[in-house]
Amino acid sequence: MNDARRTYEASNLRSFFDDQIHHLQGLVGNLSNQRKNARLQSNEEKQILENFIDTVNGKMRAVKDYSEKLEQSVCTLYQHILQVAAQIPQPIDLNPDTFRTDPLVNSLFVNTDDIDRLFETCPEVSAYLRDNSQQQVPVVYALLTACKSEKSKLGSGMVGDMLVREISQQAVNFSSHKLREPCAGVEELNSALKKYLFDSIVTLVKQEMSSRIAEQALNPGDNSFESRVKSLANPDVYLKTLLELLANPANLLRIEKTHYKLNKLGIKIADDDSQCANEFDIHELTWSNNTRNVILQIAYTL
Repeated sequence: MNDARRTYEASNLRSFFDDQIHHLQGLVGNLSNQRKNARLQSNEEKQILENFIDTVNGKMRAVKDYSEKLEQSVCTLYQHILQVAAQIPQPIDLNPDTFRTDPLVNSLFVNTDDIDRLFETCPEVSAYLRDNSQQQVPVVYALLTACKSEKSKLGSGMVGDMLVREISQQAVNFSSHKLREPCAGVEELNSALKKYLFDSIVTLVKQEMSSRIAEQALNPGDNSFESRVKSLANPDVYLKTLLELLANPANLLRIEKTHYKLNKLGIKIADDDSQCANEFDIHELTWSNNTRNVILQIAYTL
């Protein structure tokens, strides 16, 4: 009896220690993974920073501790881009069926021939398909951007139960459709979206800094040593000015979601209007140079 009890207690004790060992192994494994992820994130942030400097102005490396001075601003900018990207809906199909059934697709294009023509004439898609056969990539994913314009016009419309002529209407039009970053899948498109947003902002930042340098060159003032030291030709001054430009990422890029209800002629109508209409949301990017783009992720079956 005592032997059986001791055997039972010893078995329970072994099970207890085995459970503790497995638990400790799990903790050690999690800690190792966390450290590995932290290293990967750190390496990614360094790569983003160096790419940013290479694109904007490599002369900033002449500034002491340039990396430490820029790191936080560039990382904050990238986090802002991730937040913007997260607000853009998942890909929608572009095909004859969705043209008939999806209000957004129906409003963006005049007919299905416009959709096919967009893909057939896009240089980026053509280059991508030269390197990838239809068997390899039966569906092309891409970003689609377009310009939205609204214009007041006079036309006929219903006011209550009455048809009234010569009333003010707001016509909405979409133009300058462009496909960007063609790829083979959703995950790849997600990465391409972030890259497109980041690269576009960096290009605009570089253009803004180049514009300020050109403006200084046209208005040099005196040619004293003090003036040259305070000019953007001085890497320290350049970096300080750049940090001021990056201080508020929302000034460089923001996204707005807008709800529309349009009749089949593209005219805005009231929420309680019962005529046949397209009702949808658009997501529009506003860049630092005040240009605006409607953006969505799409999939097109070849």
